[in-house]
Amino acid sequence: MPEPESVAPDERGQYLAGAFAFLFDGSDRFLLLQEQTDRRKYMFDLPGGTLQPFEDPIAGLRREVREETGIEISNVSPLCHLKYDVHDSGQPILVAFYVASAASSSVQLSAEHAGHRWVTREEYDANQYTVSLANEQTRRLLDTYSHSDTSSSGEGGRRGRRP
Repeated sequence: MPEPESVAPDERGQYLAGAFAFLFDGSDRFLLLQEQTDRRKYMFDLPGGTLQPFEDPIAGLRREVREETGIEISNVSPLCHLKYDVHDSGQPILVAFYVASAASSSVQLSAEHAGHRWVTREEYDANQYTVSLANEQTRRLLDTYSHSDTSSSGEGGRRGRRP
């Protein structure tokens, strides 16, 4: 995948910020969202979106996931990966990726999405799904996450594969 064209920060010298999550349900599946055809930038994407000015990233991630899916999330933990991209507005954006637990696997899609699917890691690989994060990076993050013994965040640590 080609690198995004370099775009200067806005007139204040700032970038937009985004937060997206590998959102796992109780069956070790994570959620993929399909954008409406006229807005589609990727085959699928992870739940999340652009943060409001001065919004806490985890609070913004919770808001975005709730708006897009109707799902409440918990056990939010950063995956220590930032992606530089260009927002639909043309402004540069830095996107942080997280892992989180879904309170439910029942999805109520917003109007910006045409569909969704919960997939296991094996289904993700077998079907060659793509998201806004390059597949190599997605696999590396999922591998790192699934092999970590502990993870800590502002919500406390947890052990094992699922959040």
